[in-house]
Formats: sequence, C-alpha cells, structure tokens
Amino acid sequence: MDQQSALNRTPAGGGDFARLWREARFDGMECLNARFQRHSYAPHTHETYVVGVITAGTELYRCRGTERVARAGQVVVLDPEVLHDGRPAADGYAYRMFYPSVALFEQAMTDALGRPVAPHFAAMELDDPELFQALRGLHHGLEGPYREPLRTDTDALRAFTALALRHGDLTARPRDAGQEPAAVRRAREYLDAHLDSPVELADLAEAAGLSRFHLLRVFRAAVGTTPHGYLTDRRVAQAKRLLAGPLPLADVALACGFCDQAHFNRVFKGRVGVSPGQYRRGSNPVQDAPAVAA
Repeated sequence: MDQQSALNRTPAGGGDFARLWREARFDGMECLNARFQRHSYAPHTHETYVVGVITAGTELYRCRGTERVARAGQVVVLDPEVLHDGRPAADGYAYRMFYPSVALFEQAMTDALGRPVAPHFAAMELDDPELFQALRGLHHGLEGPYREPLRTDTDALRAFTALALRHGDLTARPRDAGQEPAAVRRAREYLDAHLDSPVELADLAEAAGLSRFHLLRVFRAAVGTTPHGYLTDRRVAQAKRLLAGPLPLADVALACGFCDQAHFNRVFKGRVGVSPGQYRRGSNPVQDAPAVAA
C-alpha cells in the first residue's frame, strides 16, 4: 500500500476519529492514531505488545482484574495476550498506538544486549516524558508522507529499546501459548481448528477431557479469558490476515465463523477500533472532524 492511500479519509459519524495502518518495515506492525469520545472496546487480547502514548484526555480500562486510568502525557504498555478493554472518560481521549510483535522486540534486544529477550512489563501506565516524546515522534514520522529509512530505523530502535531497558523485566518473557495444563492446550487446539464453525461447549469439554464447569474455570485461569473470548480473538486475528487478500468481506466473515457481515463488523470494530473495510484500506478515520492535538 502506498503512503497516499494510507492517509485517505472516509467520513462516518459518532464524534470519533481513527486511522490505522501497517508497517511492513517493522514486521507488519499495526499503528493506530485515534480520538474516541464514544467508542468503547470490548474485552480483547492482542498477539502483539501494545505500546502507545495518551496525547489528550483520559482513557479508562479494565486489565488484570483492576480498573485503570491512563492520562494525557503517559506512556501505556501491555504484554501480549493480556485481556483488557477501553473506554473514554467524560473528556474523551486521543492516543497513538503501536502493536509491535514479540519478534520485533527480540530483534531490538538482540541489537542492544546481544540476546533475543522479549521483555515483560508489569507497570502499564508510565510517567516518562522523554520516552513519551520519542514514541510520539516516531508515530508522527511513520504517519507522515516523507520518510528517510535511516532515521525511521534509528528512531524505532531507540524508542523500543529505551522502553524495554527502562521499564521492562528482561529476565522473564511473556507467557507463550502452550505453557498451560494439557487439557487447556487441547481446548485451545480444538478452538484453533474450528474458527470457521460454531463450537459447542460440550464438544469442547469432551476434546479437553474435562467437565464443562471445570474447563471454564481452568481455561480462564490459564489463558486469562473464557473459551468464547479466546475463540473470538482468534477469529479476529484470522480475519486480519484474510483482509490482506482479495476475499470479499462477506466471505471473510463466513471463513472466520461470524454469522454474517453485520456480526463481523460489530465484533471486529469492538476489538480493533475500526471496521473490517477500513482495516483493509489501511486508513481508517471514522469522522472528518478537526483533530485533537496529538
């Protein structure tokens, strides 16, 4: 996708704005520039890290069992596969987000430390003005129409390395898929194999070798979400991959187990912040309104 098409705007309603694109240079990293006054995210996870800066207002979200607040001027970071939601406070919020892969962080740490470390972040809201400026500057640079590769690579390496070295635990990596009881592993494998079809709890429990009640309890303890939440997140992740290809949206919806395109649109936007069609275009404003200073 050329940068011009990545900056096209499409109007919609609701008082919100979002633009999302992907950076092939950085392992397909998604980048999101958004202002939300109404949109609320459904509980969801990411296969990647979540890294960003709150540039205006206040975001409220629930994560790791607690209600949390991220304010303008703060850096926010989450490990992969951490369940969270998100919603605006009364003043709304604007933010610039990166979704870097584990491999991208490992590469940065290999350059910095000589070993492929994937950091763990215990703190989720960081007060680090220098890092805030570095991340915001990198995001602005990636969104702009003119980019010099050497500067872009330098800014990205410095920003992500600073985040990991200052605030990350480099002795423990995020939990990999598969590091859970065998029954939960069997349940995950069953769900992964049935992204395109309805799943009955009784069938899932049989595949896992547990009662339905016990499966729900141990699955949430091990994975951090319910089997249905896990299945929905995996369906959305699969949809993202298919949206890079030529399949019509209705066919993508069916291939990922959604009832119809309307269901697909609602669930996808609830987790990603933009519609499937907007995600496919790589540029996703949802309102042609004056931008909040970011």
